Amino acid sequence: MPQEPNINLDKTKRINDPVMPVPRKNSKRLAENLDPNDKEIFGSTGPDSGFAIKIVNKYKTLWADHPRNKLVSSIVINLMINRAAHFGRAPTVYDLHHILGILRITENSLGDLTEELLIKCSKEKNKGTHLLSIFNFY
Repeated sequence: MPQEPNINLDKTKRINDPVMPVPRKNSKRLAENLDPNDKEIFGSTGPDSGFAIKIVNKYKTLWADHPRNKLVSSIVINLMINRAAHFGRAPTVYDLHHILGILRITENSLGDLTEELLIKCSKEKNKGTHLLSIFNFY
C-alpha cells in the first residue's frame, strides 16, 4: 500500500499521537478524498473477486440437487468474475442474475448447461471459460 502523506512513521517522534482515543467521523465514506485541488487521491477499497464465492453460496440451492453441483458453482463463479473484470469492478449480485438469465438456470433445471457442456467445462483449468465465446455475458 502507498504511504499516506500525513502519517508519521517515525516511532521515536510521535508528535501527533493523541492522549485519548480518536473520535469517529460522521462522514459517509471516511477513506475517500473528494477535494478536486488535492493531487493525491485515496479511495476506499471494495470487495475482491472472491466476493463472487460468497454471492454464489447464497444461491447455490438452485442446483444443489444436481450431481455436479460443485462444477456448476465453479462455472457460475468464474463467469461472474470474468464479467465483473470486463467492467473493471468487483462481482455483484447483478452479475449472478445476468448469468443465471443467460444460461436459463432455474430452480427446476440447469437450462443451457447440458451434460455435454458440463463435461467440456470440467476439462478446463478455469471452468466455463469456453462459454465466453458461446454466450455474450457482457
